[in-house]
Amino acid sequence: MIYFWFVCGAVVGSFLNVCIHRLPQGESLAFPPSHCPACQNRLAPFDLVPLFSYLWLGGNCRYCRAPISRRYPLVEGLTAAGFAFAFSLTGPNYPQLLFQFVFLSVMIVIFFIDLETQLIPDSAILTAAAAGLLYHLWLGFPWPFLSSLLGLGGGYLLLFLIGWLGKLYYRKEVLGEGDPLLAAALGAGLGWVGGLLAIFLGYFMAAVVLTLLLAARRVKMGQYVAFGPALAAGGVVALFFGPAIINWYLGFLL
Repeated sequence: MIYFWFVCGAVVGSFLNVCIHRLPQGESLAFPPSHCPACQNRLAPFDLVPLFSYLWLGGNCRYCRAPISRRYPLVEGLTAAGFAFAFSLTGPNYPQLLFQFVFLSVMIVIFFIDLETQLIPDSAILTAAAAGLLYHLWLGFPWPFLSSLLGLGGGYLLLFLIGWLGKLYYRKEVLGEGDPLLAAALGAGLGWVGGLLAIFLGYFMAAVVLTLLLAARRVKMGQYVAFGPALAAGGVVALFFGPAIINWYLGFLL
């Protein structure tokens, strides 16, 4: 069964690549059909087999031989592995599994769009927030749903205050407009505790990556670097490992 979900994840990952390419440009996700961005030739079904087609074509367009971004197999592979891993943890608890699939998929889309364009589409944020609220409403009313609502408001308020204080201190924007909204979506999807953990993990991972980039002189002090990918990654870690991390932390304190 796990192989079935791996294949499903690869297929979904192929669609996520369409979202990553088209959403920032405001294009339809359905029309026109998949085509090469370089030569505009419509791609045949055998050009669109997740993972396999990229390897079979040697990473180049069949028609014009333009290179295909390595992001395509990377997204397909990450989504496939994520779906399989979610099933290995959750088993056939399909409401929870469906939420994990949706949440993971949206975080992957946000990760790569913000990494490439430093923009976070509102549609992706709304999808994650709506999925989180509906899932917590299914879990029960009032407490699970209230936890989701508290995470929604608390996540936004926390990042808004950090951005506001940072702007006062540095006299420039320190967070993008979409970052507080993404934090709100994380809180809605993971509850207020999971949302706070995701934000903390996002800041921790961002600090590690920025330190490495500064050491390698890939970025300079004061240069703006997209924070959305770190938040999205923190959300995925909290989605799968949040309870274990929180239990470990509480056990460490007590």
